[in-house]
Amino acid sequence: DGSPSPNFQGHSVTLVVLGTFILWFGWYGFNPGSMLAINTYVEVVSRTAVTTTLSAAAGGVASLMWNYAKSKTWDLSQACNGVLSGLVGITAGCSVVDPSAALLCGVLAAIIFDLGSTLLLKLHIDDPLGAAPMHGFCGAFGVIFVGLFARDTYVNQAYGPSGQVQYGLFFGGGAKLLACQCLGVISIIAWVAVTIGGLFAIMKAMGILRVPVDEEILGLDVSHHGGKAYNDGNDEREMTG
Repeated sequence: DGSPSPNFQGHSVTLVVLGTFILWFGWYGFNPGSMLAINTYVEVVSRTAVTTTLSAAAGGVASLMWNYAKSKTWDLSQACNGVLSGLVGITAGCSVVDPSAALLCGVLAAIIFDLGSTLLLKLHIDDPLGAAPMHGFCGAFGVIFVGLFARDTYVNQAYGPSGQVQYGLFFGGGAKLLACQCLGVISIIAWVAVTIGGLFAIMKAMGILRVPVDEEILGLDVSHHGGKAYNDGNDEREMTG
């Protein structure tokens, strides 16, 4: 009837949490490790590790509270989504924002993820992994966040003085950096729309973009992988029937 299906239950919440913490741990190689020289940039690397940690933690707690306010349940999987949203949101500005700003970034990223997921459902766009709200919406938010909260001293430390240093609007830096960050988001969207949009258009023309409807209904686990991935209770009924 056009309405979204209920959320499919995952195999194991324990594995969801484990995977989240593995990603969180790996993010320290991604954010602090991007400086490539801890002995030269020890202050920058240390600050980056702190902002990464705080944003992830704030995102997890904010998502937990946000979803409790909506459903009156403590949803652990949504808390994990909040952690990852905080990590994505802080990545662009991890080396140039204050720890307090990192907390705000994580909270806002968690809320943006939830609102983005709701928007996709209303638009009838299927994204069972929440990849677009997390990496798209939260990622774009994180890039724009830099234009608001980047400190001039931190920009100098992380990137080195090169002419006039641009920094965040909320710290007296004007709107130039913010405008550059917004232009960056627009450029990324345009690039992806042309390259990946063109690829999908070719796949659709070739008839290989999606599987037939009957296989969608049956499920690709059965049609392509030879078994069911989810135990919905039908197996027991089939055996006893």
